[in-house]
Amino acid sequence: MTDLTSAQSTLEAYSQALQAVVRVAGPAVVRVQATRGGGRGGGWRHGRARSDHGSGVIVDAAAGHIVTSFHVVRGSGEVLVHLSDGTPLRGEVIGADGDVDLAVVKVQAENLTAAAWGDSGALNPGSLVLALGNPDGDSVVATSGIVSALNRALRGPSGRLMENLIQTDTIFNPGMSGGPLINVRGEVVGINTASLIEAQGINLAIASAAARKLTQDLIQHGRVQRPRLGIAGERQRLYEGLVKHHQLSQTHGVFLQEVQEGSPASRGGLRQGDILIGVEGEAVEGLDDLHRILSMHQVGDSLAIRLLRDLDLLEVTVTLTPPENQVA
Repeated sequence: MTDLTSAQSTLEAYSQALQAVVRVAGPAVVRVQATRGGGRGGGWRHGRARSDHGSGVIVDAAAGHIVTSFHVVRGSGEVLVHLSDGTPLRGEVIGADGDVDLAVVKVQAENLTAAAWGDSGALNPGSLVLALGNPDGDSVVATSGIVSALNRALRGPSGRLMENLIQTDTIFNPGMSGGPLINVRGEVVGINTASLIEAQGINLAIASAAARKLTQDLIQHGRVQRPRLGIAGERQRLYEGLVKHHQLSQTHGVFLQEVQEGSPASRGGLRQGDILIGVEGEAVEGLDDLHRILSMHQVGDSLAIRLLRDLDLLEVTVTLTPPENQVA
């Protein structure tokens, strides 16, 4: 066998392998269109969704559950879903959360095909992945690439920082928001969420390790169940005198503009005007730090919180409770 023939055989085998992977997951990929209308879309543009339609992936055939992006269906109670064969279905948004840019749509139909969740924790830079979508409602499109990096971050639709995202160099065509990122076994290892035009070739997906759990929250509660303190605040520089006097290693904290009545923060003794500087021994210099730390805890956990009140350094204990419209 000549070198050219050998190379052709290798490429042909690679091509056939990619086609087989798409055949596995493709029937679960749908088009999702918000009934309020809109243009063409493909992800984030400077923190805004470009479209009122995108893609989604069926994750439970029996229940008719479809995972998509929040920004695709934002503000819409009903959506129009097209299956991979073009069949139109009416769908209902049963859960949505802008903080994580995920939503779940439910449809009523028989003989649906669902994709299987995969393990995003098995991915590494260089892992081969494919991004799938159904932008036109009658066929599945696929692009291939590799995982470029892990643990990336991006501002979500609500302005909250989304962390632990997968960065890939798959081409993210218009209308592919909310579609699945799949591994070489055709399993869903991510939900495509954003394409960064200011950094060509950088596309981000929500890792399946997070998306799978978040999806269950959306199905059961309509929103993600995350513990919150019940405060509104902003990043503020600390007075140098206070930093020196209390021998602090940080220069910023979170100034509490509001402490909601009856919230965990209120019951724990936090007051409007306090400056929150630490949780469980970890410095808090802004809301992103606070959100990250809270995301690692559960309802019922008691947290030691350090704060500055006037000239005093205090520590209080706050017990987290289920979210009830708390700001943070």
